[in-house]
Amino acid sequence: MTKAKKLLSASRIVTLTGPGGVGKTRLALQVAEQAHRAFPDGVWLVEFAAVNNGELIAQNVAHVLGLRDESTEPLDRLTEYLRNKKLLLVADNCEHVVDPCAVLLGKVLAAAGEVRVLATSRHVLGIEGEQALSVSPLPVPGTVSPLVGDASGSFDAVTLFAERAAAVDPDFRITDKNRETVAAICQRLEGMPLALELAAVRLRAFSPEQVLARLDDALNLLSQGRRNAPERQQSLEAAIEWSYQLCSPTEQRLWEQLSVFSGGFTLEAIEAICSADAPDERMIDAVAGLVDKSIVQRRNGTHGRYARYHILEVVRQFGLARLAAAGQEKAARVRHRDYYWSLAARGITDYCSPRDVEWFRQARQEHANLRIALDFSLSEPAETPVAVEIATRLRPFWVHNGHLLEGYRWLTRALRADAAENTSRARALSACSFLGVLLSDVDSATCLLDECRALAEQLEATDVLAETVLQSAFLAFSESDLTRARSLAEEAAIGCRRTGNLGVAAESLAVASMCAFDLEDPRAGEIARDFLAMTEEQGAHLLKALALWFVGLDHWRNADHTAATTCMREAIELYAHFEQPVLIATCFDGLAWVAVSMAEHRHAATLMGAANTIWQASGMRLPWRMVRFVGEGIEHDVREHLGDRLFSDTHGRGAALPLNEAIDYALGKRSSSTPKRRSPFASGALTNRETEIARLVAKGLGNKQIATDLVISARTVETHVEHILVKLGFHSRTQIAAWVSEHDVRDAH
Repeated sequence: MTKAKKLLSASRIVTLTGPGGVGKTRLALQVAEQAHRAFPDGVWLVEFAAVNNGELIAQNVAHVLGLRDESTEPLDRLTEYLRNKKLLLVADNCEHVVDPCAVLLGKVLAAAGEVRVLATSRHVLGIEGEQALSVSPLPVPGTVSPLVGDASGSFDAVTLFAERAAAVDPDFRITDKNRETVAAICQRLEGMPLALELAAVRLRAFSPEQVLARLDDALNLLSQGRRNAPERQQSLEAAIEWSYQLCSPTEQRLWEQLSVFSGGFTLEAIEAICSADAPDERMIDAVAGLVDKSIVQRRNGTHGRYARYHILEVVRQFGLARLAAAGQEKAARVRHRDYYWSLAARGITDYCSPRDVEWFRQARQEHANLRIALDFSLSEPAETPVAVEIATRLRPFWVHNGHLLEGYRWLTRALRADAAENTSRARALSACSFLGVLLSDVDSATCLLDECRALAEQLEATDVLAETVLQSAFLAFSESDLTRARSLAEEAAIGCRRTGNLGVAAESLAVASMCAFDLEDPRAGEIARDFLAMTEEQGAHLLKALALWFVGLDHWRNADHTAATTCMREAIELYAHFEQPVLIATCFDGLAWVAVSMAEHRHAATLMGAANTIWQASGMRLPWRMVRFVGEGIEHDVREHLGDRLFSDTHGRGAALPLNEAIDYALGKRSSSTPKRRSPFASGALTNRETEIARLVAKGLGNKQIATDLVISARTVETHVEHILVKLGFHSRTQIAAWVSEHDVRDAH
């Protein structure tokens, strides 16, 4: 670690290299944790393991930083944002996208002089000024320095093995009886952290002597099969091979099939995709067996309701090679694709319905798997029509979750790959045109719209033709022809209601409301209330929040400040279910206008600051214009009233609030203050439950005591502690306690 820290202080990019499982990520997180004070704009962990498309690299980094990808030039947007930042990017698992990573990071470093990069990769990136550090396995006892007496703490490999073994068996200790055996295990595995952890897990079922004996057999077997592999890699693969051999045949088949997932998976997905050749009860047992063997990790999802499973990348790659060798990869990928196709298909039916919260949650959570499904469909000529369907049906997700450019690219690729002139293509052209308008690529959007309209007329696809009227309204709006835009949007709402496309009908009413307010049309409030009534009739949440903003705007213009505040706050609470920072920002601005009307200028400045932080992180122009046409000049009035210094201080306090605290402030749940100190790892933060358990660990409680306190099982506590150690890059509970103290971690509730 000392050498890595020294290199990072002297170089703007340091790459930790080494084979899979050697501990590159663990070391990177430890170095970053200790170096975070040198970076006032934070340390940001960017994980590339689930990114297989080089075109998505820039968007992946941007999203971690809080930037949305509503721009046709995501790299330019990213470099511009980073230009004056002093921060550290921890770029993890770059090896499978090494070329696009190198291009991206090279341009970032050239444009942003205060940004530094700590990367992990099996290969150097080849960037100018790069300092590469080969990560060695953990020190192990040897013939010169044998493990004797109390010397166990002198060897990191032994320490890691002992800690993981104690997590499996709380009674495990290094004793005179097992000391030499533990040393031999560490020597055989050459200090490879992943291999040591896999071996330690076996102590659930075997003694250290039995572990050593089985490991010896696996090593001999693997050395016969891959003599050309690096010796350390042989040891790691031997550990995985050995774990594989300890699995039942059903568990082995499940392990192989799980390798087609990316970014995690649910039990429902496992049952749908992986149970083709096994009864459900055997599959459930196999899942439990793989979790018990630590091949699969279980993590609690939002509010503990949705258990989610993950598999380490190196373990996944092992299973994928087995699946391909058995000739089963394509069949598994088809099942995987079909499952996530069904999720995408709900994008139209669930968008304007009571099911919208759940659908958007699932789509966000399964983003990596949806990408894999699209990639597979585009890689197989016979499957391209499915890619068209998936990319089209995900239109609400692309629009509302900050993935405009990604959706635009998927649709463009799918349309190029499948030229069949059918209604699927017409709908895809419509969706692609819509995204193009939102990206302000007016020329391309117009061409796509013309092709879409011609095909829809040829096919007599009245539902698609109704959609195209909304795109025409957006194009008129972009040309500042608001009267025509309003008229077209109202026409689109009527047509889409008639054809049953309620989501687009609601969007059309939103555009009509926006134009009507900008034109000071007396009917603006009426259109907004019609919009709200429609969303309430359908039981929608996201679109209702948008309607509430317009109704609140009408109340504000009619000096009903209480009603305006109620509408804006209700909209914020609804948007919070969808991770919608841009639309939340519109509500912050709306509440600021109400505050100005009530002569609460400091309150208004704080809200404007909170909104401005979100706007800076977004390149989406239409919501910004939607706010600007109303609020233009209001910020100037607040500054005039408060004076430059007081305005800047108050505005700055709002801008510094983390989003959750800004929401509480807007809802009246807290006053403006200096934001709480946050963990340096903005990505990969602990969940509420993990934070709660970390606090109890810091108090010195053991797993059984924590389990009693929280009324959960000791096994569940053990799993959480393991996740905390991995996320924070630690080896011991003592390190967790120090982290809790340093970062002032408080009760998650």
